[in-house]
Amino acid sequence: MMNERARKYGLKLIVLIIITLGFMSCTNKQDSLVLSRDFEGEMWSRFDYIEAMYTVVNAPMQADLVMDIEVSDVYPNVYPYHGDEDAMFAVSMSINAPDGSSRSREFKFRLKDREGNFKSEKVDGYYHFELPLINEMGFSEPGEYKFKIENKYSKDPLCGIKRMTINCLRNN
Repeated sequence: MMNERARKYGLKLIVLIIITLGFMSCTNKQDSLVLSRDFEGEMWSRFDYIEAMYTVVNAPMQADLVMDIEVSDVYPNVYPYHGDEDAMFAVSMSINAPDGSSRSREFKFRLKDREGNFKSEKVDGYYHFELPLINEMGFSEPGEYKFKIENKYSKDPLCGIKRMTINCLRNN
């Protein structure tokens, strides 16, 4: 009888420890999504800045920032321009850290080859691109990091952009 009670008590204790560890691991989990934006009418106006707050839970940490975009056949404009700019996807990204420091950088990615063909396969009517922004970015302290993305396409608006997401893929 005593062995049976001890076994049941031990089993309950083990279950309680497992549940507690499960909850503890969830509270320290770092989200990877920094921002996500679906563009109404597949258009992004030149001065429509995209802003997002990203909370760093465990610091210091290093992560890769990656932008995913989906574009349609009318990218970058509904008018038949010919030129090198039509092949480029250009954005500026600023990051303000909790300590008040900031960094800003411009990015240009070639989505089309010299002949004007997309460098991605068309799936469900859209071309998907995974664009590396910053490799091994350091987040030195926990807190809120403010991200601001600016469309640098010179003609207004940038057409054919369906969706943009930025993910923070933790390295350590």
